Amino acid sequence: MNEAATTGRTGIRWGIVGPSLALAALVVLYTVYWVGVSGEVRKAVENFAARGEKGVVTSWNDFSVGGYPFRVEADFASPAANAPDTPEEWQWQGERASLALLPYNLRHAILTLEGEQRLSYRDLRTGERARNEARFTAGSARASYVALADRPFGRLAIDIEALEGEHLQGASGETQNMTATRLQLHARPAETPEGSEVPDSYDLALQAEDIDVGGTETIPALGQNMTLFLAQTRLRGVPPASHASLVELMREWKAAGGTLAISDLVVKWGPLDLYASGELGLDAAHRPEGQLDARITDFEGLLDAMVEDGIVEEREARVALAGLVLVSQFQGQKSNEVRVPVIMREGRLYLGPLAVAKLEPLY
Repeated sequence: MNEAATTGRTGIRWGIVGPSLALAALVVLYTVYWVGVSGEVRKAVENFAARGEKGVVTSWNDFSVGGYPFRVEADFASPAANAPDTPEEWQWQGERASLALLPYNLRHAILTLEGEQRLSYRDLRTGERARNEARFTAGSARASYVALADRPFGRLAIDIEALEGEHLQGASGETQNMTATRLQLHARPAETPEGSEVPDSYDLALQAEDIDVGGTETIPALGQNMTLFLAQTRLRGVPPASHASLVELMREWKAAGGTLAISDLVVKWGPLDLYASGELGLDAAHRPEGQLDARITDFEGLLDAMVEDGIVEEREARVALAGLVLVSQFQGQKSNEVRVPVIMREGRLYLGPLAVAKLEPLY
């Protein structure tokens, strides 16, 4: 037999073995990298709990790190957090949570909550130290956060589906139930059209679909079901320091003259079909104040519902309707649309000249 032919049949086929060895080496290197990253994640979580960042105390019954090979995932059983030194003294307890990082992009974190979540807090609007408690479960509850270089806050997206919850008010003992098909929140640092940063400003977008609110009392005129709530906003004058307390953040925001600019607001709630834009702030009593320019479809139907439930007098409603329809026709609105200012002033909510609701302090 030819010696060269024998060598060809028995020799190492480097065309196959070479790439296989290279792939094996890459797998080993990636595994070493993953183990190193997972170790750093474990250490960072444990150090965060030990330091108590921003006065937040965290704990859990069990903690593990896994997810190889596609992610680094920290899993928590019975996670809890509280901030005893904040004005609202909030406490959170969950059944299970996981925090996943992408090995190739450690700036991107995904938080998933499972089971029942409980949040209790002190209600600062009451004279007594009453505590409220919110409990909820969801078919899916996820948050995505991407840290941005040279920015105090990055891009946040929260997506909750099939929400079922209840809110117990400690001062009155009243319980309100709520369900929602979907809730979404998006937040990111504001930018100019050219892409440069807008100082101390953030763009916020909130969308809620098919919300049912129940309690001991029905909601006058509007009913229990909100079909759609959509808001595109810009929060201006946000303090540069981060807080573990929403109340402290709002106090500093108000002191800095912060405002909420609403570019698009859509509300479909019972007889209310509204599109609006404008700007809001807080008054000295921490109540919303400002004005929105709104377009309301079938304003007459909304007025009928408010008259029926005793929110406004029928004579006042008819006079307001006639005036607003006339102004809207001069402005070229559709025949079924009325332009009306929505005014928040001195603790009252006005639809044009009609006072329709009382505004409570936010804190």
